Amino acid sequence: MNTLAALKHKNFIDVDGGYGFDQTALREKWSTYRADRACGIATLANLIAYKEKKRAFDKNDALKFMSEILLAAPPRPWGIAAGGILVRAMGRMGMNYKAEFLKPRAKDEEIRAFLLRALNADRPVALLNTNHPNKSFRYHWVTITEMAEENGDVYVRFSSWGRRYKMRFEELFVRGMMYRSMFFIK
Repeated sequence: MNTLAALKHKNFIDVDGGYGFDQTALREKWSTYRADRACGIATLANLIAYKEKKRAFDKNDALKFMSEILLAAPPRPWGIAAGGILVRAMGRMGMNYKAEFLKPRAKDEEIRAFLLRALNADRPVALLNTNHPNKSFRYHWVTITEMAEENGDVYVRFSSWGRRYKMRFEELFVRGMMYRSMFFIK
């Protein structure tokens, strides 16, 4: 596999042995209802922790950090439906980070260029898909950490539920599918 762009820290963020934050951990402190709608909370935790060079969390510290974000951006019945909500949450938490967004309905070339620019700048990318054909990634936030090429196909690696996933670019960004939000912290 030939890496096209990736974060400098291959292990990303070690949260209790996982690959990034896991929204299901919130069930220990919050209702299942809230935890099940907190994928945006886990994604924002990934972005902030990486920006602040915090590469490892134990289970308790991870829960505390995600809970702080959850208080600043409580999920609605449909979850967190826009990246602006997460950016405003950073402001409520006293963080003055700026975000760069990709325009909605961008073409494949624009999406690739955006991802390459962010990952080459060592910035993970938050992505909210809305009508993805795979139910596991429908109306779900993930954190993109790498783009690679293998046998002529482009793959995207990302963090979700504290695990590392790999999906073909064309599967993650299905033509005609709408993603609602994509951004990174500058």
